[in-house]
Amino acid sequence: MKNKLIQEITSTLRGRLSLWYLTSIGLIILLFLTAVSGLIWITLQDQIDHHVHIAVNEAKQVVENYWGEERDGLIKNLVSAKGMTVVVLSPDGSPILETNSPDVALVTEHQLQKLLTFSSLYDASPTHFTENNIRFAAMPAQVSAGKGIVAVGYSTQILYATLYRMLLVVAGIVFFVILPIAYVGYKLLNKQLKPLESITVQAKAITVSSLGKRITIASPTQELKTIQEALNTMLTQLEHIFTGERQFFSDAAHTLKTPLAVLRSQTENANLVQKVREDMLKTIDKANDTIQDLLFLSRINGTVRTVERVSLTDIMSDLIELASTLGEEKKLTISADIQKEVYVKTDKKLLQRALSNVVFNAISYNRQQGSINLTLKEKHHFITVIVKDTGIGISRHDLSQIFSRFYRGNHAEGGGSGLGLAISKAAVESLGGKISIFSSVNKGTTVSVTFS
Repeated sequence: MKNKLIQEITSTLRGRLSLWYLTSIGLIILLFLTAVSGLIWITLQDQIDHHVHIAVNEAKQVVENYWGEERDGLIKNLVSAKGMTVVVLSPDGSPILETNSPDVALVTEHQLQKLLTFSSLYDASPTHFTENNIRFAAMPAQVSAGKGIVAVGYSTQILYATLYRMLLVVAGIVFFVILPIAYVGYKLLNKQLKPLESITVQAKAITVSSLGKRITIASPTQELKTIQEALNTMLTQLEHIFTGERQFFSDAAHTLKTPLAVLRSQTENANLVQKVREDMLKTIDKANDTIQDLLFLSRINGTVRTVERVSLTDIMSDLIELASTLGEEKKLTISADIQKEVYVKTDKKLLQRALSNVVFNAISYNRQQGSINLTLKEKHHFITVIVKDTGIGISRHDLSQIFSRFYRGNHAEGGGSGLGLAISKAAVESLGGKISIFSSVNKGTTVSVTFS
């Protein structure tokens, strides 16, 4: 599930840029917090060392120059701040004087031993070390019994508390300042991707019948302008190609119509055997039908359509009657599941031609005593027409080319031109629909037409 989510995110440019942006922001914030934490910690520790360094020198002066209650009073003044403790040790390590702030516990025996371990009676400069969450500065001092040790400690708990407070302030800055700025940056990043999405939507909306449209972008960047110009140039070239193709088919069909009409007239009046005449006329009519189909196909995407509210239920009812009439010779069983009151805005004649071609194929390539089922359903704003037969079927190899012009599969029978499904596909797509076909050899074929 996790890998699938990551794959979905990284499969789009928006996802990749967003992931890169958020990862960069996260790393920047992490490095920022780490650097600030380290800087604050080092600064506070230096401040503590400086503080106890001065305090231990003051304590040494007090111990060496004052005695009795006066000395004790001055020493207590040194621990008036929170977290402070002062210890004076005799040469043998026993405490002569020990005082501390109310928030700090008395120095333990273990800490006294550490004082002796870390401090040298002959070292004139303070020695700094940490023991049991107390940062000490210790140095030798002259006491009544000889050379002893004076040590001033500062609780690191105060250090931690200060660090946490400062980190809380930094976290607040990150949360209330940096994160909102990052969010604004993320929105701006997504805004920059809007033109790309607009290009995608416009490109998908362009069909064979709307090649005259061009992709437009508001205030494009130089890179997007390059993409826009490249796509529009390609659309212009495609429009010229399709226009030339339609013109060729139209010209060829018109050019052939007259000679065929003359040939048919001469054949009808020629002194020929009846069967020869009929075969010749049948061949001429087949050629003429093919020309008519070519003319129709060339005009599908080039003529202005009459769009009106059409009852698809009525069209399907007419197709049922057509299938019943044409299927009598093969004794086909016609069944239907037609939803009532299904309407669609479309070109009625074009839609009728597209669906009748599908039904005609279902009859022509069906078996004796086979069956055809016609279905019309409207659900969730989608209208679906399904024509299912029990015919000879289409092989997998032929299925991939079944909508190509003049293509007739290896199992095709009869004298079709190979333009029927090509016309259906062109007509359905020009009307904004989709057509798909599923088939198995010797089992039958199902054609599905969908409108939204």
